[in-house]
Amino acid sequence: MKMNPAYKGKWSAPLIDNPNYKGIWKPQEIPNPDYFELDKPDFEPIAAVGIEIWTMQDGILFDNILIAKNDKVAESYRETTWKPKFEVEKEKQKAEDESTDSDGLSGVQKKVFDVLYKVADIPFLSEYKLQILDLIEKAEKQPNITIGVIVSILVIILTVLFRLLFGGKKQPKVEKNPEVAETSNNQSTSGEKAEEEEEEEEEKEGTAAPPRRRRRDT
Repeated sequence: MKMNPAYKGKWSAPLIDNPNYKGIWKPQEIPNPDYFELDKPDFEPIAAVGIEIWTMQDGILFDNILIAKNDKVAESYRETTWKPKFEVEKEKQKAEDESTDSDGLSGVQKKVFDVLYKVADIPFLSEYKLQILDLIEKAEKQPNITIGVIVSILVIILTVLFRLLFGGKKQPKVEKNPEVAETSNNQSTSGEKAEEEEEEEEEKEGTAAPPRRRRRDT
């Protein structure tokens, strides 16, 4: 681009002095023949105070309205009348808020316990059902341990799932042969009977035979 040697900058309308300009306009003031001032106003007793407020929030109350021109009177009224009442209302509101919070929390915990009871009825958790129910009952008695109980139940569920997915095969049980066991028992009982008969015969004959030791089945 080539510079314009005749360029004088951005154009603006030229201003010239107005010989008739009298300054910023303001309304003309004229004396009011009916104007007067009261040194001692004589008002009727005030029975009510109206306050107009624009808000979308309900439950706003105004009380303890004092009209005075002495700061000491207003301070004394605040300390003796307003402040004690305010402290009582503050504690009452705090108690109501705490009760509301606790009710909401118990409602949430109730829903959690309902879900946990349904979890305890899952078929593959039948082996641990009593333990889960015991944990839920403890949490109902002590709501502050609810989170710990939930974690414990999750650990049980994960353990069972892990065993189902990655657990090893069960070792087959070794069954004993009933025929072999019966024959060994029969042999031992028949041998004992034979020894007892021999001892009885020896006693009848009067011979002192050395005592025999019974065989032990090994």
